[in-house]
Amino acid sequence: MKVKILKENLVKGMELVTKVSLKKVSLPILSTCLLETEKNFLKISATNLESAIVWWGLAKIEEAGKICVDAKFFANVLSSLKEETITLETENNVLKIEDKRVLLKIKGVNPEEFPIIPQKESVEKITVFGEKLCDALSKIINIPTPSLGRPEISGILFSFENENLKLVATDSFRLAEKKIKLLTPTKAYSLILPQSAAKEIVGIFKREEGEINLYLTPDQIFIESLARELPHPKILFTSKLIEGEYPNYQEIIPKKFKTKIRLDKNEFLTQIRAASLFSGRINEVKLKINKKEGKLEILSQNPDYGEFKSEIFPKIEGEDISISFNHKFLIDGISSIDEKEFDFLFTDPEGPAILKPSEDYFYVLMPIKAS
Repeated sequence: MKVKILKENLVKGMELVTKVSLKKVSLPILSTCLLETEKNFLKISATNLESAIVWWGLAKIEEAGKICVDAKFFANVLSSLKEETITLETENNVLKIEDKRVLLKIKGVNPEEFPIIPQKESVEKITVFGEKLCDALSKIINIPTPSLGRPEISGILFSFENENLKLVATDSFRLAEKKIKLLTPTKAYSLILPQSAAKEIVGIFKREEGEINLYLTPDQIFIESLARELPHPKILFTSKLIEGEYPNYQEIIPKKFKTKIRLDKNEFLTQIRAASLFSGRINEVKLKINKKEGKLEILSQNPDYGEFKSEIFPKIEGEDISISFNHKFLIDGISSIDEKEFDFLFTDPEGPAILKPSEDYFYVLMPIKAS
C-alpha cells in the first residue's frame, strides 16, 4: 500500500475511529484499526465487536493494500508530523509514515485477523438531521443504568412512525421522551439501542452538519453521513441492538394532575443546586407549594452542614402540595431543558411528576416517599 493524504483529514478520521476501538488484553486486535485502499479513498475501520465505525478520506492511491496498526498509537503519532500532506506506505507488515522531515515506522498486525464488520444491507433509508438526533440523544443518554435482569431498559428506545422519531430512556426512577422530526416518512418500527452505542453516535456525528441516513435491520442499526465533495459515504457507524421488548412506558405517564406551576428554568435550577449542598444522605430536596401565598419553598437539611430554605414565586394552578425529590435526578431533568420556562406538574406527594417544557419533550420523575 502507498497512499498520499492530507494530514488534517487523516487526523479527523482517526479522532472518530478511536471512539470505538478498545484496549483489550485478551483480544489485542480490537485495539487496532484497519487501514485499506478503496478506489480513491483511504478507508479506516475499527470495532469493539458490539459496534463499529468506518471512515473514508479522499487520497492519492499509488499502490493498493491494507494493514492493521494500534489505533490510539497511530493517532498520537500523527500529531508529530508538520507537513500538510503525508505518505503512508506498507512494507513487510510495517507502516511507514513520511513527510518531508520525518520518517516513522509502526509495526503492523496481519489485516486478515481484523474482525468482519457487518455490511449495510439494501433496506429502507431513513433521513434525519444529524445535529437534531445528537441533541435529542444528549438529553436522555445518561438516564439508563445497566440491568442484567432487565437488559431492555439498559438501552434507549427508538420508536419510528410516519415522520416522527421518539427517543425514550428510563431507569425505573425517572423517564424521558424526546420527539424529533424525520426528513423521510417511515413505517412504524422500534428498536433498543445500547447506551454505549448512543454515546458513540453523539461523539461521532455531533459535528456532522446536514443530513444523516439510518438503515435498520432486526439486529443491527447503521448510521451514515455522506462526503460533501461527492455522493460517497464519509462515516458509517453500526451497532448491535438489544434484544427484547421495551416496557409499555405510556402506562406510567400520568394523565391528570392536581397541581401545576410555571417556572423560570435558570432561577429554579440555581435554587435546587444551592439546596443540594445541604441535602442529606438520600439526596432529598423538598418542595412546598402554597397557592394562597403564591410561593414555592425549597427546603433541605443535613445534620452535618445545616439547613437551606428559599422561596420563589411561580405561576401556580391547583392544590397545595409538599413533595420531595432526589436532587441529582431533578437537576438532570431541569438541565436537559432548552426553553427559558417550563411546566412542573404534580399528581400527589407519592405519585410521578412531570417536567414539561414543550410538546416535544417531557421528563417523568418519581418522588422520594415519606418515611
